[in-house]
Amino acid sequence: MEVLIAEHSGFCVGVERAFRIALETAEASKSAYMLGNLVHNKLVVERLKNFGVKTVSDISEIPHGAQGILIISAHGVGPEVYEAAKKLKLEILDTTCPWVKKAQKIAKEFSDEGRLVIIVGDKGHPEVKGIVGWSGGKANVVEKVEDLGKLGLASETPVGILAQTTQPEEHFDAMVSALRKIAKDVREYDTICGATTKRQSAAVELARRVNLVLVIGDRLSANTKRLTELCAKTGTETHQIETVEELSVGWLVGKKKVGITAGASTPEWVVQDVIKALRSAPAGRARSSKSLSQ
Repeated sequence: MEVLIAEHSGFCVGVERAFRIALETAEASKSAYMLGNLVHNKLVVERLKNFGVKTVSDISEIPHGAQGILIISAHGVGPEVYEAAKKLKLEILDTTCPWVKKAQKIAKEFSDEGRLVIIVGDKGHPEVKGIVGWSGGKANVVEKVEDLGKLGLASETPVGILAQTTQPEEHFDAMVSALRKIAKDVREYDTICGATTKRQSAAVELARRVNLVLVIGDRLSANTKRLTELCAKTGTETHQIETVEELSVGWLVGKKKVGITAGASTPEWVVQDVIKALRSAPAGRARSSKSLSQ
């Protein structure tokens, strides 16, 4: 059995930066608070907790006069959180992903121009909620083309459309095309993260060359879920696992090539645990997918 690893997978630059900054802050401060999860990965959150970072679901949970540090997650937050933090006299450590920051800025620009703001994304995702906040709370979140028809848009309504940073490019393109058939004045801005696109392309390429794909990542992670969906669409047997403990030996029976990819919030130590387990299987060996063409 041969184990192939996707060329682009695991921690993206934004997540790696957020994790590093949060760890450094935790080591240097006794009062570090994290609003929500830094990223959608329970193992990362648990490691930060072990370093003393206190997780709160709402800024109101932080005691008045705490004089600590508020860590804003890679998913970002709305402007109201910054204002609340200032009132509590909290030092703000902003680990918002640069791509998410860009999306927040674009949403605000569209809103300031008087456009109806449309965000292509998952309504309940923290990143999307934060972007909505930067639009003045007026943005409409759509998940599928059918949702556009429910907005009751007049053809003369000026519209601005952007995307959650982990959306598939083809899905955003389809939404924009459908919107242009409804509204005459449409401004679009592709806010999809370049790393996300690379990971999705690498995962699909890998899936087409193996008999089994293992997608490693937390089930709350939107980008990991999309990697799983994209790999499965190729017709290759695909399983998402959070840790090596979920790896089923039965999946490996009769498989000559097994591919591994991981979500942007999946730490390297988790990926390595899975690779080691596969290497211990009969004739198991691992290499990068870029060597497939060599």
